[in-house]
Amino acid sequence: MKPISLHVRQILRTIAAVALAIVLTPQIAAAVEVVGEISKLSGSAKLERSGSSLEVVQAMQVAVGDKIRTGPNGQVSVTFHDGSKAELGESSTLTIDKYALSGSSRTSALLTLWGGHLHTIVSVIAGGPPAFEVHTPNSVAAVRGTDFETAFIEGRPCPEDRSCMRYTTVGVSRGVVEVSNPGNSAPAVRLTEGYETTIPCESPPTSPAPLGVEELGAPGYH
Repeated sequence: MKPISLHVRQILRTIAAVALAIVLTPQIAAAVEVVGEISKLSGSAKLERSGSSLEVVQAMQVAVGDKIRTGPNGQVSVTFHDGSKAELGESSTLTIDKYALSGSSRTSALLTLWGGHLHTIVSVIAGGPPAFEVHTPNSVAAVRGTDFETAFIEGRPCPEDRSCMRYTTVGVSRGVVEVSNPGNSAPAVRLTEGYETTIPCESPPTSPAPLGVEELGAPGYH
């Protein structure tokens, strides 16, 4: 029998690798809990999943555990399977920590904004609680309504406390959101339509003020 040439061995190894990938793909897909997709993309953004970094593209599926980072000129919209939307501004980072669905209905959701700006539009089921939270490193926004903005800023003085260099601002366009600081035992502040609050460092949220009074100075806010 003639020995197999190096070229043929390389071809066989390639075929074996492709076959293995085909076999493993359904297992990998089954392990990822897909909960939505990229519905709008402007500029550059990355998606981190299981130690890999991927370029974000239109219609890309998103899953629980994914981290999305936008570049200085990037903006990304995610539409979840229940109809809710998360619109991430430029130079922002978001993780999808939890998104539990029963069919096309949401039972609970938790997103974390690590920096930048997030506009969230929550689909509310008639007769049921929204069961939707947005966290930042120093705040929890428990949604009781449908449309609100969150910004987390580091490295700039907070308008409410100039000695504080990290703060969150939450503003409500429609519905009700309850905001608290998990590092402070003060009760949550209830924001209604047209109001906002700021959470400086480890301090409790400020009293509700009309939208535009506080400085939501994260990129892409307006």
